[in-house]
Order: sequence, then structure tokens, then C-alpha cells
Amino acid sequence: MISNKDKITDVLPHKNEYFFLYDAKYKWSVSYNKEEDAYWIYIYTTTKSLEEIREITDWDSFSDFTYYSTKEIKTRESYESFNELYQIVSEKAFGLDSIFDDIILNG
Repeated sequence: MISNKDKITDVLPHKNEYFFLYDAKYKWSVSYNKEEDAYWIYIYTTTKSLEEIREITDWDSFSDFTYYSTKEIKTRESYESFNELYQIVSEKAFGLDSIFDDIILNG
């Protein structure tokens, strides 16, 4: 995803988590927990929309996802990759990627 960041679209922020589409069809989210200094990425296999997923409050009754975490994959490389993905997605959420591209390309 990092090397194809243009395929990351429809980013929806929610607290410290960002929900997004990858390749216009795969539903993901990435989050960061400051207290634990850990990142999580989730992939959702549900027919629910990103907006509906973002509004879920009873996660115990929702099982259409799987996740990966730097708490479980305890390598420096995974931490750096999850961090980079989090930064890319958060910048897209606020349009910063477009602003940076404009500055770089147009001076």
C-alpha cells in the first residue's frame, strides 16, 4: 500500500483511526495508540460502507475483519512500515498530500 499510495482513497478520520479504501474496493483502517506506542491495521470483509464501519460501537458483535499489530509483529521494520502507512493515510485525510504535491511540483 505504501508504494501505491495513490490507490488509497476515501479516507475517513475517527479519533486516532483512519478508515480508507485501497484500490477502490478493499476496506481498511489504521490506528495508533500513543499510550502503548503501537499501530494496528484492519481489513474489513463486510458489505458495510466505510461510514457504517466507522460508526460501529459494539465491536464484540462484529467479526468481519482481521487485524495486524506492531504489538504482535515486534520488529523494527513492521513498526516503521505501519508508521509510514499511518502518516500517508492521515495526510490524505486532510488533503496534505495534494498540498505537498502542489508545492513540490509548482514551487
